Amino acid sequence: MLINLLCADFNLDDPLMYILYAIVLVFIVALAVFYLVSSLMRAKKLGMDILKIKKVITSSISFSILPAIGIALGIVTLVGSLGVAFPAIRLSVIGSLQYETQMADGAANAITGSLKGLEILMLRGMTAQDLVTIATVMSLAIMAGPVFVLVFYRRLQPKVGVLLTKSAGGGTKKGGVNIGELLFQVTFIGMTLGYLAMSLTSPSKNGQYIDAYYNFIALVIAMILMYIFDLLITKTKHKWLDSFATPLSMIIAMAVVAIISFCAQKYGWATIPPEAGKAAEDVANALSAVMI
Repeated sequence: MLINLLCADFNLDDPLMYILYAIVLVFIVALAVFYLVSSLMRAKKLGMDILKIKKVITSSISFSILPAIGIALGIVTLVGSLGVAFPAIRLSVIGSLQYETQMADGAANAITGSLKGLEILMLRGMTAQDLVTIATVMSLAIMAGPVFVLVFYRRLQPKVGVLLTKSAGGGTKKGGVNIGELLFQVTFIGMTLGYLAMSLTSPSKNGQYIDAYYNFIALVIAMILMYIFDLLITKTKHKWLDSFATPLSMIIAMAVVAIISFCAQKYGWATIPPEAGKAAEDVANALSAVMI
């Protein structure tokens, strides 16, 4: 009954959502200030050079600007469908632009039975049940990593450390490959292929529409930019790009897609209609009605 009462006048931008965000934000800022003050006090006890401490703080602030822009873009991306407060809460705690948008879109697609899930939810109006479903998918999946580290880190870290010192194929001097580096490379390639496969899902089903290629275009551009940045870092010794390569690649790739989207709207290029998944949506609604 309480749930029905709370959901009766559900609004994504309800003041309660902003109160929750304020509580989360105050907690995060307080935590950051606490550790900053504690670190400064500890550094003074150890007799560390105050100029070096200030340099570290300044560098940390500088290297946080572009990633923060990426987070802000993630919030803007999700504002239209999930409101302001919830995306702000999610990205203020833990998460990334790629992950949040992917999970939100996947959950919305499952709810509506359409590849245009978030757009359909925007048109019909987000219900409390829709938001809880999307929030649960986004939150539980991202929590897996920290929980795994919390539970298994002490047990696995020594073994991983030993593994990183070993090589396969006769040792590194004999042409062998470091196992730790190999595991990292395999994991990274697997993630890249996973994103590539997801970006090809929409073109395979809606190849006649320009917006079906947006994810693929963004991925390809980001990969090319990362390769260029890597060359600049390794060949021309622009080490400062280490902290900026990923957010810059993301932002530029999204900007290119935004320009293409603007041109599509201005010149009337074919885009996927929200009704493209109407039949699947009707089936999903019918199944939901039966389950209720």
